[in-house]
Amino acid sequence: MKHMNKEMKFRPTATANSYLKRLKKKEVFDRAVDAYVFAAAYALKRDVNPSQVSLNHRHELVKVGILDEDVRLALEAGVHAIVKRHGKPEPKDSGSVLDLVTRYAEAGLELLEERWEGKTGVQIQDDIRKMIA
Repeated sequence: MKHMNKEMKFRPTATANSYLKRLKKKEVFDRAVDAYVFAAAYALKRDVNPSQVSLNHRHELVKVGILDEDVRLALEAGVHAIVKRHGKPEPKDSGSVLDLVTRYAEAGLELLEERWEGKTGVQIQDDIRKMIA
């Protein structure tokens, strides 16, 4: 299984970055990267097809190494499991793993933004609790 290089950086789109800042401002997540990886996990769980997500015009967020190792490993395992489930080739290097995580995060953020439209921070946190229960 290929792993993400801890020195590489998550690079959300401007739209995603703006939404991450709104979630942080609403105090839903302490860090934007936590919202980003939550969105990736959400999209992986929902088996979303992220193939239409572009990797162009990105803004640097933080290094992958800022994540707790268990979180990083879970994301990597999720990506490997889903490509295997769909009969696609495994990621060939750490950059490919990060690209897939990024695509899933972007797709997940779109879904979550629709789901949480008009909700307060407390309502979003309650929804998150229900999702992970």
